[in-house]
Amino acid sequence: MSWRRGNHNQQAINRVRIRFLAVFFIVFAAIIVVKLFGLQILRGNFYSALALGQHELYQKLFPERGSIYVREKDGDKEKLFPVVTNQDLYMLYAVPAEITDASSTAKSLLDIFGLPEEVDWQKVEPEMLADVATSTEPKLAAEIKANRKRKWLEEQKNKELEKFFNILNKGNDPYEPVYHRVSEEQKKKIEELRLVGLYFKEETWRFYPEKGLGGHLFGFWGFAGDERSGLYGLEGYYNDLLSGQAGAIYSEKDALGNLIAVGRNSLVEKTDGADLVLTLDRAIQYKACLALKQAVDYFEAKGGAVVVINPKTGAILAMCGAPDYDPDKYNQTEKIESYNNPAIFQAYEPGSIFKVITMAAALDSGQVEPNTTYVDEGEVVYDKYHIKNFDDKIYGRQNMTEVLEKSINTGAIFAMRQATPKVFIQYVKNFGFGEKTGIGLEKEVAGSVANLDKRGEIYAATAAFGQGIMVTPLQMVAAVSAIANGGKLMKPYLVAEIIHHHGSERQTQKFYPQEVRSVIFPKTATMLSGMMVSAVENGHGKKAGVAGYRVAGKTGTAQIAGAGGSYSGEVFTSFVGFAPFADPRFAMIVALDSPAKGREAAVIAAPVFGDIAKFILQYYNVPYDNKK
Repeated sequence: MSWRRGNHNQQAINRVRIRFLAVFFIVFAAIIVVKLFGLQILRGNFYSALALGQHELYQKLFPERGSIYVREKDGDKEKLFPVVTNQDLYMLYAVPAEITDASSTAKSLLDIFGLPEEVDWQKVEPEMLADVATSTEPKLAAEIKANRKRKWLEEQKNKELEKFFNILNKGNDPYEPVYHRVSEEQKKKIEELRLVGLYFKEETWRFYPEKGLGGHLFGFWGFAGDERSGLYGLEGYYNDLLSGQAGAIYSEKDALGNLIAVGRNSLVEKTDGADLVLTLDRAIQYKACLALKQAVDYFEAKGGAVVVINPKTGAILAMCGAPDYDPDKYNQTEKIESYNNPAIFQAYEPGSIFKVITMAAALDSGQVEPNTTYVDEGEVVYDKYHIKNFDDKIYGRQNMTEVLEKSINTGAIFAMRQATPKVFIQYVKNFGFGEKTGIGLEKEVAGSVANLDKRGEIYAATAAFGQGIMVTPLQMVAAVSAIANGGKLMKPYLVAEIIHHHGSERQTQKFYPQEVRSVIFPKTATMLSGMMVSAVENGHGKKAGVAGYRVAGKTGTAQIAGAGGSYSGEVFTSFVGFAPFADPRFAMIVALDSPAKGREAAVIAAPVFGDIAKFILQYYNVPYDNKK
């Protein structure tokens, strides 16, 4: 009986133990499940990122730089075209310790890569033929040239071959970069050769697919110290937005530096850079840049700029500078000054194009009308200073429209005096001169109208025909746009949209036209526009005209001040205007710096304006407004 009781008690104890163990294992399993839920679900991103490997982790932590787009027509619709984007390429690197035949490997690489850059024969050939007499028989000269080109190319290939060999022949060296920007096609060719000791690593490079479309405008992705950064142009001004935000891994570690699985660990993923959508029209930008380059080359000018703007909104349709540079090869640019955008950086004395601003002040203040006359005596005297007309002519009785047609300096001074210097100066400042436009580009300058704050009427007198003050091409075309826009000055802008990326979500920030101020009455703008049409049709601006359209504009040929303050023999030629007269679709300035062939804007800048204007009017299908 006691045996049975004892056995029963033992069974009860065993049941308690089993229940306890069951509860223990259930609780333990629950703890494991909870922990796994935390590791795999709540913090799964963190650990999966660590398990993904270097490339995937890089993609989660390091943002992709934003792209830049322009608009282009696609039938009746518009589409976006990337002018600055990213390109996934490869870096070829070698492990010289594994290479047994450096010479053969180097030859194979030369066959695939060739010379690193396309040869600019325009630079090379003059040196090649420097010792060949001009009297040499043409056939013989051509033969000499061909032989020397072959020899020169052979020398360049030998240099490149030697460079490859020296890299590959470094004995026990475990790692040597060989070539950057290797394309997929080049990578395949190398892999097919099964060359020992060569490997690839993915690289992301900034890519500028449109050559000659505006290096100054876009800027480039270069080095600021030891780090890559956007520099100049849009790349520089919007660098923080384009760069995005890098991600980060936060983790607790033990004394040995190992991750503590139960510690606080988290992954903050990167935010890719924002994309910019510009107001530029790709077709107009291409035409403007091409026409500018051709003009600079033909007239052998030091440089130049073209800006095309929508006068009703301030949107920039084209902005070009010359000489341009290739952002993909920015490090090959000889002078750092070449990175500066002449449309916003190069302030110059505008010359006679400024007479339209002078006339705006005189008309708007009610002191003159288009038919108001004065008598030109050929000069205006201020003490020892004699201000004459640009052509030294005496025109006699002239009205204000004829002053613009014939670009008479004394007539501009007359108009300024009628308005009074004080009123004239206020109009100059109201038009935006002496301050930055705030367009949103690196290195914009404000120009200078500081001379107008000095005592003495002579400073207002010289400014009346565009001397003694400094303006940028962008300021000048923005001011003339106000005349085209019924007197309303609009803020120039280049970025239409910023597209922000938040994971898979996109948020678009749009920009709209901004009126700065009303600078002249609508009636004044209409009168002055008509006077500018007359300056094109009956004056020096004839070559800026477009058949079938009334084009408003003004020429300007300004002497360039030398280092000592006196004027040099060089000139800055420009033409500014808009079309068509009744309903302007664009305003534009063409400026060429120090042309070697020719001096007058009428034959240098005006024809370039006319060429681009004709393209734009046809491109927009603008109906004729002049049957002449």
